[in-house]
Amino acid sequence: MSQSRLSRWRLAAGIALATGLLVWLAAQTDWLAPVKPSSDSPTQTAAGPPKPLPRIASAAPRLRKTVAEPLPSHDAERPVKEDRLSKLLRRRLERTGAIPNEALLKFKSPQAMRDFLNRAGRNKLTVLGRLDGLQAARVRYDQLDQLRAAIEDDAELYDGIDANFLVKTPDWPDPESRPGGSGTASFGGDGFLKAVGATGDRSAWGAGVTVAVLDTGVEAHPTFSDGQITHMDLVNDGQPFDGHGTAMASLIAGQDEQAPGVAPATHILDVRVADNQGVSSSFKLAEGITQAADAGAQVINISLASYGDATVVRDAVAYAQSKDAVVVGAAGNDQSASQLAFPAAIDSVISVGGVDANLQQAYFSNSGTGLDLTAPAVGIQSAYGADSIVLGDGTSQAAAIASGVLAAGLSTGSTTTGSAANWLKQNALPLTLPPERGGAGMTQMP
Repeated sequence: MSQSRLSRWRLAAGIALATGLLVWLAAQTDWLAPVKPSSDSPTQTAAGPPKPLPRIASAAPRLRKTVAEPLPSHDAERPVKEDRLSKLLRRRLERTGAIPNEALLKFKSPQAMRDFLNRAGRNKLTVLGRLDGLQAARVRYDQLDQLRAAIEDDAELYDGIDANFLVKTPDWPDPESRPGGSGTASFGGDGFLKAVGATGDRSAWGAGVTVAVLDTGVEAHPTFSDGQITHMDLVNDGQPFDGHGTAMASLIAGQDEQAPGVAPATHILDVRVADNQGVSSSFKLAEGITQAADAGAQVINISLASYGDATVVRDAVAYAQSKDAVVVGAAGNDQSASQLAFPAAIDSVISVGGVDANLQQAYFSNSGTGLDLTAPAVGIQSAYGADSIVLGDGTSQAAAIASGVLAAGLSTGSTTTGSAANWLKQNALPLTLPPERGGAGMTQMP
């Protein structure tokens, strides 16, 4: 054998020996064995070898994504939830007649209300008021997102969100702009008394009965006797009173012949809920209703109006009724043919529209399904302010006259608060008007 052939044979043998050594080492250490499947890898079967590399390659990016950011399903759901809540808030709060940047919240329990109020400041909300008896609160926000952040984790609150609506004295129709014809005949000052049967000696009518007048405040007019008025000011703005509240109180309980009331012996609880412009709110009205009921008023006269149906007002009316009080409300002066103003539009409130001296619907009076009755509303003489007498038109006057008749009925034992609505309707003077315009008729003292 030549030297060169021997060298090639030795080289081949060395390569073969090295290869064999490597195979032996691999068998001992399992170095080249396939990677065993993990718990989320496909299970191996006898049908074929596993496919570890593609499986590991696809799993690694998914695991990194899980750690680095939310899963796609969660990421997609969150904006939908946020949009839904934001839309709910806008739909409930940004409504016609609502006070901007305010919300009324109704809570399931006293503890839920306390918990919310404790965290309200952290969300930059200002708590403007609370009604513990109704489990309600009034809050102000600068941005809707502040309110959203305060309630987003409390799904129980979603059904308890409401707007705080403007409530105000109905506009007094201008006599100079009266239309011609039907609905404009004046009662001639004090003619409303005879029209409702308030004749003869009425000095004891209303004795022992308290009527709350929720309005702009009642001043010390000469038509009232000393001690006849108890005052409760829920506005406390230090401003002069608008005269509307004094006018309503005088129609109920005035004693002077220049500003006579239906039931002069009635005690008036003056609950001031509207400012010197005659403006209030749903929350302030609800506060006044509950405080009047707690103070023992048997009748609550509300010659104020709103077209916002606030849950807190409905709850306050129900609370007053649970305290054996009757709520009387003015239908409104907007000549609406299909809508009573709130709170008169609430079924359990005695709603009062207006008629003129010819027993026709007053030219300004609202109409609507659920109108209970009417009362004189055109050319009505009353006190006004501290020492004035005015002649005015309005369903405000009609409601006050009906409240006076009710106070008289309660004091004489003719009715009770529980049967007051039926008593008024049964004794009303029938009219030729359809029910949505004249109710059961014009109120009468039998």
